[in-house]
Formats: sequence, structure tokens, C-alpha cells
Amino acid sequence: MEMKISVMLKFLFICLSFPLVQILTVVSARDAPPIHIPGQGMVMGTYLKMYRTQNIKAYLGIQYAFAPRFAPPVVDGLEWKGVKNATTFPPDCWQNPKRPIKRHSEIFQNLIKASHSMEETKGYDEECLFVNIFIPDGLPPMQGYAVIAWLHSGDFSYGSATDLDPFQMVFKQKVIVVTIAYRLNIFGFLTTQDGEAPGNFGLMDQAAALYWIRQNIKLFGGNENEITLMGHAAGSISVGLHLTSGEWSQGVFNKAIMMSGSPLADSEIRLPADYSVALDSVANTFGCFRRPTSKLMECLRRIDAKILSENLPFIEWGPIVDEGLSNTSVPFVPDFPKTLIAKGMVRKVPLLTGYTDMEEVLDLVVGEMMDTSITNEVYETMLNDIILTDLSQFDDNDTWCGNVQIVLDAVKYVYKPYPPMKNGAKLRKLFVNFHTDRKYIAPTMLLANMLSENNQTYVYRFDLKPRTVMANKDISDWVGVPQNFDLIFVWGIPYWTNPDMINQWDSTDKRISDIVMTLWANFAKSSNPTATGVYIKWDWFTDEEQKILVIDRAFNMTDDMNLQAIKFWNDYYPKVVYHAINCCNATDTGTSLLQLHTSGLFSRSLLWLNLLTLWVNAYCVMGT
Repeated sequence: MEMKISVMLKFLFICLSFPLVQILTVVSARDAPPIHIPGQGMVMGTYLKMYRTQNIKAYLGIQYAFAPRFAPPVVDGLEWKGVKNATTFPPDCWQNPKRPIKRHSEIFQNLIKASHSMEETKGYDEECLFVNIFIPDGLPPMQGYAVIAWLHSGDFSYGSATDLDPFQMVFKQKVIVVTIAYRLNIFGFLTTQDGEAPGNFGLMDQAAALYWIRQNIKLFGGNENEITLMGHAAGSISVGLHLTSGEWSQGVFNKAIMMSGSPLADSEIRLPADYSVALDSVANTFGCFRRPTSKLMECLRRIDAKILSENLPFIEWGPIVDEGLSNTSVPFVPDFPKTLIAKGMVRKVPLLTGYTDMEEVLDLVVGEMMDTSITNEVYETMLNDIILTDLSQFDDNDTWCGNVQIVLDAVKYVYKPYPPMKNGAKLRKLFVNFHTDRKYIAPTMLLANMLSENNQTYVYRFDLKPRTVMANKDISDWVGVPQNFDLIFVWGIPYWTNPDMINQWDSTDKRISDIVMTLWANFAKSSNPTATGVYIKWDWFTDEEQKILVIDRAFNMTDDMNLQAIKFWNDYYPKVVYHAINCCNATDTGTSLLQLHTSGLFSRSLLWLNLLTLWVNAYCVMGT
């Protein structure tokens, strides 16, 4: 079997018609052709050279908007005199360099540094709204190159448009890649819950960049009618919000790729009131008046960006529902995305989306637990902690009863093993599955279900870790594929070369990367990931045929998913939470859930849900 798979991979690799070479990306002294951008000026790019004579063109650090503090981006007045030198990477948007990052991000960044001799980004600046454009060398096709617009990850608080080098995707797949910088943390997502600072400025930056790309990419050999918006984690959530952003992102992209993130996940999109305590904390930290908010904003605008960024209290800034907060612009997130999609207020574009099989495992299982098993008591405590954190957002709700036990019991009904497990290693894996089901798989499948009726939709699960020892040295053997590790193959990292590397990348990892890059590029070019260059079956995801592609060394379709857990998180759990919040005031609670069930909102085929519905009704009526 192993030999058969090896032969298949070899054949697929030969079909891609690219040599296996050791490569090093360097900036050549030769300048790329100058381009005149209407309304801005002349820009001079550079060539990025690979091993031997292979190269691509790059135009780096082109400004697409100004970034007034705590205000929407300004796209006027971008003209410059003479020829702009677009041959070096621009500064990053401000973020706290001392802020702890997640373990999976830390490991991935170390892997990138070990794999590449790329220059470090040159510092931070508040005027950071730039795009970097990477273009295949040579004449473009008659219709122009397909374009991938990339939104980086980083929890809306850190990260960079230059974190990942798109050289391999551009060179091998002949597509243009544009990486987009957008404002982060307080600069991109502060909200005062009113018109002083409505919030979502980072999302507005992304929209401004997309309009710039749509208007100007033809000058760089791109096809303005073939723009794929692609993001990972926070970038993926952003892509989902552009699908429902109304006129903000109207007509500026034609396809979407969402990796390891969905705006339908709980707590990814918040209400402005959720940041009330954060505003108090910020005001206290910098000695500003909290009210009126105009005084608060005056104070915060006077503070140096470096001081503001490095001394912020820890706050998870991010997108909010901004309906009614501004009198000068339409809302970017007028309602929760699930509601907007249900109302049909979503762009009908082809979608490719998916997740890794153990997304946040490196942050969930820490310390000694990474290499040792856990007990039933520890497992139950960790489950409780996550659910209680979910419910904490309702503490200020006037109707909140504090009846969390019905929610905890419902979750344990699905995830608590009975009889109790004696195998602590299996229990540890069950906890990881619980978190992955809840935060990634269920929201991804829900989005695919909601969009597939009118859109060509493809779904994947990434089950493949690299064979290269260097990539796995900080990861225990039992761990599957953590977050970010799909990016290794999507961006061709096995081809990156650092002269100081001791362990070069395994040739199998290079072959797999070629296949994955081809799938993604095919989708950007034709909306069909298997259109050319690969012999892989990847069926559309539909309501009737809920199949996904498992990306491992076999590349097979499957419908082998925990549909019971998906149904629980998408259909049942929200109803249990609703009743926990409103339990005190519901005199007819005993029938309301049953009515929801019989109306078809619950799957009639799941007997365990039927029984659980009746149990929650009784639980709430008794006032337990």
C-alpha cells in the first residue's frame, strides 16, 4: 500500500512539471519595470531571484490608504512625486512586541525562521496600510493572471503581511499574490460603542485594500475579475465577514478561501457592550477621562503609538456588530453573520474552506499534560472552564439566571465518557476533539451548509504532518496537525532554503506541497481545485452529500465525521444556552423546546437529542 501511494505521489509530482531544486529567495539588483498607478504615481519594483535564473517580480510597500487613528481609512491624497522605490518591505502595523503569542504560532514562527533567510520586517508604523504584490515573471496570459489577496492571521492583535513568503505559489502556479496589511489591536478594533470610534477599522482597511486591488491589479498583469480573497484564522474570519459586509466589499472579489476560522464560531464576533470593561481599563491605564467618550478619544489620540501599543492592558480586540454606531458610514457587521446568511444577505461566490484535525492542541494541552495522560477529574474541570468562559459573556444580561448547570450537563451528555475512561491518553484526545468540534468543525460545516445551496463549495480536513524532522521537533508524537501546519504545504515552505539549515526538507513534503499549491491555485483560477495538474477527486459539498476531502498522503473523500457532535453545537447547544439565560422568566419553557424540535429545527433522526430536549424542559420548569 505504501508503495502504491508513493508511486501515485511521484506521478502527480511529474504532472506538475516543475523541477525539485534547492532555492534561496534574494532581492536582485535588477529593477522590475516601472508602473504608473493613476492617482498615485510611478512605482519601481524589483526581482526576487530563486536558485539559478528563476525569479518573480515584486512591488513592495505600495500604500493603499491613510490610517487616521481610530477612524476609517482615507483613500484620497495618496499621490507622490517622482518614482517610488517599492523594493523593500514596509513597516508592520503597530502591535505589542511583548505580547505573548499562542504556542502554535510561536512554533510556526520558529519553523519559518529556520527555513528561510528572509529579512526581518523593519519595525512598526501607524501609517502601515500597504500591499505587497508578487507577480510571475514573463508576459501574462491574455486575460491576466488570477489573483490571490491574502489576509494574515494573529487574533486581530499581531501578525504581518510579510510573515509568509508567497514566492513558491507565484513561481510554480503562475498566479499573482497580494499580501494586505491592516490595523491591529486597539488601532484596528477599538470601539467606544458610539460614533466617536465605532470599531472594525481593521476590516475597513481590508475593504479599502480590496478596492485598490480591484482598480489597479490590471496594471500589474492581473485579472480584476478573478480575485480570490484568502485568509487564515483571524484572516479567515475576516474573509467570512467580507461575505456579509454589504456595500463595503461589493464587487471586489470573486472567490473565497477560508482556512482554520469561521465568523460563525461562538465569541468571534461580539457586541460593543462587551468592551465596556476594556474601555475602563484603557482609560485607567493611560490616565484619560472615561466619559464623555470624546474626551477619552482626545486623550488616546495624543499618546505616542509606541507607548500606547506597548502599555495596553491585555484585551482581545476584534470585530463587533456595529449597526447604528456611526452616522457617517454604513455598518461593516450589521448583525451576527449567522443571522445575515440566514436572511440571504451574503455574497454568492465559490468557497473553499476547511480546518486541521487538532487546531489549538498546542495551547489546550500544556505543560506535563502534553506528554502524560489526564484524569477524569482534570478532564471534567477543563470542560467546565471552557463552557463557563463561554457563558461569562451573559453575566450582564438582565434575564440571566446563572443556571449554568443545564448547559454543563448537556455538554457532558455528549462528551463525558460513560463509564469513566481509564485510558488517560484517550481522555486527553477526547478533550482536544471537544474543543476542535466546538470552535472549528461545527462552525465550518455550518457555514458550508448555509452557503452550498447557492455557491460552489469545497470542504477539506488537513490530516497531514510533514515528514521533515525539523518541523516536528517541538510536537509530541500523539499530536495530529496543529493550527498553521497546513500553511507549510499551501505556501511551499518545504522549498524554502536557509544556508544555515542542518536538516533540509524531505522530498515527500515537497511533492505534497506541490499538490496542495496546485489545488489552491486551481480554485483561484477556475473555481475548481482539481481542474488541472492533479488526479484527485474533490466533490462539491452539498446538503445531501456532506463529504469533505481528507488531505493526507492518499487524498480521499469521506463523510466519516462526528455528525452527532456537529448537530449538537450547531442546533442544540444554542437553544440550551438560550434557556439557561431565560429560565427564570419562561413560564412555558416546558413546551418551547419541544415545539422547536417538532418544527424541524432539530434532527428527528437523533433519538438522544429528543431525550435531551425533554430533560432540559423538565430541568428548567423545576427551577433547578
